[in-house]
Amino acid sequence: MHVARQAINDATGHLFGYELLFRSAAGATVADLDTDRATTQTILAAFAEFGAEELLGGKPGFINLTRSFLVGDLPLPFAPEAAVLEVLENIHIDREVVIGALRLASEGYRLALDDFVWSEEAEPLLAVADIVKIDVLSMTWEEVLFTVEKCRRHDVRLLAEKVENAEMYAKCIELGFELFQGYFLGRPETMSIETLSPGQQLALQLIGRLGDPNASTAEIERAVRRDPALVYRLLRIANSAAAGSTRQVSSIRDALVMVGLSRLRAWLILIALAPDSASQTAMVGALTRARTCERVAEMGRIIAPDTAFTAGLLDGIAEGLGLPSSDLLDRMPTLTPELSAALTGDATHPLRRVLTSVRAYEHEDLVEACRGPVPLQTMAEAYLQALAWTTETTRFTTVRERTPRPV
Repeated sequence: MHVARQAINDATGHLFGYELLFRSAAGATVADLDTDRATTQTILAAFAEFGAEELLGGKPGFINLTRSFLVGDLPLPFAPEAAVLEVLENIHIDREVVIGALRLASEGYRLALDDFVWSEEAEPLLAVADIVKIDVLSMTWEEVLFTVEKCRRHDVRLLAEKVENAEMYAKCIELGFELFQGYFLGRPETMSIETLSPGQQLALQLIGRLGDPNASTAEIERAVRRDPALVYRLLRIANSAAAGSTRQVSSIRDALVMVGLSRLRAWLILIALAPDSASQTAMVGALTRARTCERVAEMGRIIAPDTAFTAGLLDGIAEGLGLPSSDLLDRMPTLTPELSAALTGDATHPLRRVLTSVRAYEHEDLVEACRGPVPLQTMAEAYLQALAWTTETTRFTTVRERTPRPV
């Protein structure tokens, strides 16, 4: 996944935040997609893949907000302090939009008016906005002065955008702008990260289930664990939710509790709208490894089966992403010492022994598999059960061509 960020500085030249901009792996632009999808992909990339701390370094991220998000048709899955919401200039301002802006402001979200051009219809938004962005490149200086005068009747901070040279920067500072964005200060920087894409069908099923007030965490966990990509993204979201927390994650259930079912539903709605490009082969491999680890843990009565499942799944996900499993720790919330030891390679840890033996069996290294915590026959039984469970879970079949035997 890709996302671009462009620096926003204050009048002293210090970094204030970043505007987050849509970027597509296929080279598509915002014009090629509807704006809801572009915003959805930007939110998912920024907050569910990179993580706010890694991408923004504690600074606010400015996110373009379409009408659907503004009026509540689409949910905002992150906390108010995570971002500044930019009300796009092409949104038709009506009563529904003003009410939506008031609602978001009352919930603690900060609003910025993007490419602001004053009009009587736009006046109510100035009453709830925190920041007004004025495009100083597309306006004449007289239009800039007029817009600034209208804005100063309200308690807003002025941001000069598309500042292209030192002369314009100096004029904007003299006029009293507090924030600045443009090529003179820095061009957008595209960030990329390898990821897996969750299944949209499963996301839609979970949205419906989460709408039931009687839905339990255990029930949701059983559904989530069917899709490694969804588990991966859940842990990335939990990583953002855990910022500043000392809480540790030992299982998928811990991550669900950390994110919260209501916020999970908001994330799933956005996931269901995003393109689905998960590798089916990588998904099946990760699920089989996870389930085998779980069965070995149950049969050997060594460690908690749900922790073994999570360890196997994370290891399989890392393999699918082409990463060492230890590198995955940087993208995760604080894992328990058990999980960390299993992923970083502490050969003496029981969970690591389970994971190593399962991997060895998968790769037909029977000598190494025999060194594991259960007999080889037990390992074979666990692996066959895992294959059957994965096939049923994913309903995925492959057809292999066979060479006809001579009669």
